[in-house]
Order: sequence, then structure tokens, then C-alpha cells
Amino acid sequence: MCGFIELVKKPAKKIEQKLDLQVPLELGSFKCYHPIQIIHSAEQGTKGLNNQVTKAMWQFLLEQKDGEWKPSKYTSFNSRWYEGKGFKKSFTKAYRETRCIIPASGFVEGMNKVYHLLTPADGSPIYFGGLFKNWGDEDNPVYSASMITIPGHKKLADIHQKAMPLMLPEKDLEMWLDPSFKNTDAFTDLMQPKIRQDFEAVKIKGWSNLEAVEDGFEIKAD
Repeated sequence: MCGFIELVKKPAKKIEQKLDLQVPLELGSFKCYHPIQIIHSAEQGTKGLNNQVTKAMWQFLLEQKDGEWKPSKYTSFNSRWYEGKGFKKSFTKAYRETRCIIPASGFVEGMNKVYHLLTPADGSPIYFGGLFKNWGDEDNPVYSASMITIPGHKKLADIHQKAMPLMLPEKDLEMWLDPSFKNTDAFTDLMQPKIRQDFEAVKIKGWSNLEAVEDGFEIKAD
């Protein structure tokens, strides 16, 4: 499960330009169960989609506690897509209507308490596919989000075997963000495990401790 990402300056600038964002992206590290920034299109502008950046809790399911919206006890920072079955019921409406992008320059995956940081070898950005939901109302919105995971890839079997995060190619970003596009059958090919760019992987000390403990190695694109 991917629950830790980072975003550094150069990839962030590329994302801002590619998606015509009017506010700069926040740089740094982001953990599940904490606020994360998402990119979504709320409305259709005069020049096409109106992309905006919103803060959301990185945990899709929320519940009210002491008058506040807080993460549910049910784990949902990842929304898993199953081959031949799709999403669980909790995520199907969001998949049709409220898709988003989670911007990043690297992410952490782990298995058996061994963790690796993966970053694109050429320094390019990562556009993670996500889902979001508003739990509040128009005057007091409260957003939550999850990162979509898809079946695992054989090249990542020693890093995380069961699943991998959905990484969107640039050519599909506009369709993915379009809230009026509800034909999710068009995304079936995206849900197949595929390494879309060369990655540098390095073993690190822990889930949120990015200090390298070994030399890195390359994972080639498919």
C-alpha cells in the first residue's frame, strides 16, 4: 500500500504548467491519515477544464467525532481496483464522478518491513490517480481522498507484491479530470499493471525515514 509520497520543486513546476494551475503546489512529504493536496476540476471554464488544488484528508472514509470530521477506523487511504471486479461499493460513485490527481515526485512502498523510495529516473513528475469526496456542504466543505491501487507488477514483486499505485500517463490527464466524463470503461487499460517510466529505487531506513541504506537500482519502463 502506498501511504507516503514526496514532492520536490522541479517536478512540481512541471505539474503546475501541464495542468495550468493558478496556485503553486506545496512541497514536502505527505503521509496517509494526514492532509494531502489533490488536483481536480470543479467546473468547465471558458478555455476548458478549470483545474484547482484542494487540501483533503488522505483517508477516503471519514466519520464525525466530537463535531468534527475525522478518519474512519476502516482503512481507505488506498482505493483498490480488483481485476474483473472493479472497486468496492464505497468507491464506485467517486470513480464515476469525482476523480482527482495526487501530484508527487516520489513514493514509498514496503513489504515485510522493508521499504523502498521510488522516483522517476529522469526527474519527471508522477500523476497518481485518486478519488475524492466532500463530506461537508457548499459553505463548509470537508474533503477526503484516496490513492487508487491496481494489481501488482512483476518488476515490483520484491518491493510490494500485491498491488501498485495507479500512475496516469500525461495523455489521459484531461479525460481523467473531466467531471462530465462518466464512462469509466474507457479507463480499463489504465488499470492494468504497467511501469510507464524508468524508476530509481533505493532501500531506505523506514516507512517515513528516507535515508538510504543501500545503493539504488533501476526499474526499467515496460
